[in-house]
Amino acid sequence: MPAEPSRTQTKRDTARVRIAERRAAEAAAQAAAERRRRTVVGSVVAAVVLVVVLVAVVVLVTVVLVQTHRTSTSASAAAPPGTTDGYAFAVGAVGAAGAPVTVDVYEDFQCPVCAELERTSGSTLTQLADAGTVQLRYHPLAFLDRASTTRYSTRALNAAAVVAESGTPAFRAFHDLLFADQPAEGSAGLTDDQLIAYAAQAGASGAAVESGIRDLRYGDWVAAATDRGSTDGVTGTPTVFVDGTLLANADLTPAGITAAVQAAAGS
Repeated sequence: MPAEPSRTQTKRDTARVRIAERRAAEAAAQAAAERRRRTVVGSVVAAVVLVVVLVAVVVLVTVVLVQTHRTSTSASAAAPPGTTDGYAFAVGAVGAAGAPVTVDVYEDFQCPVCAELERTSGSTLTQLADAGTVQLRYHPLAFLDRASTTRYSTRALNAAAVVAESGTPAFRAFHDLLFADQPAEGSAGLTDDQLIAYAAQAGASGAAVESGIRDLRYGDWVAAATDRGSTDGVTGTPTVFVDGTLLANADLTPAGITAAVQAAAGS
């Protein structure tokens, strides 16, 4: 008969079995943890992919909506009175009985360089218009909404359009006031109350003016006018054309503007 295992051998065998069982359990636990980790990672990846897809869809829809709005709503928005071709505020007549030269000024009421142009050359431009030498056409744009915390460029241009309902002299006075008291870039800009007060100072007051400024009566037109500036090839402000010829920045001075007008009149 084979000898029975000793007590010591039995303990060793039992220990080996327990160690093997513990290792098997640890391996099973690790495998389960790995499966859970893969499941979590897969879920996270799927969620991220879903978010990216949703963002892409939202961006695409937004772009489509913006483009649709610009082409179907803004492009057909009612223009304020006193505009030429629906996009420029004209000062002075043009044609056989009027000025022989046109000067187109593209500007933004939030643009500090535009304010500087108005400070140095604004009187020259208005004198040429008042003398019948040029038809001065202002093309205010709203390129610089990002330079304020309240879309001041849009609000200021809308207010100017509302003021234009009261006539060209009111628009001209309001135009000059906005540049004379131009707010700093990055600020909230002038408040609606301040715009309304300047409108009254320029000769445009009443409930219709106040509601037009507060309610962005010409908001769609502002967007259309700004888009039109882009299609006209304007990439920054100020931009000045004399009879369709772009003036260099160095010529945006009283002398440079006058010389360009005289050359255009002579040709």
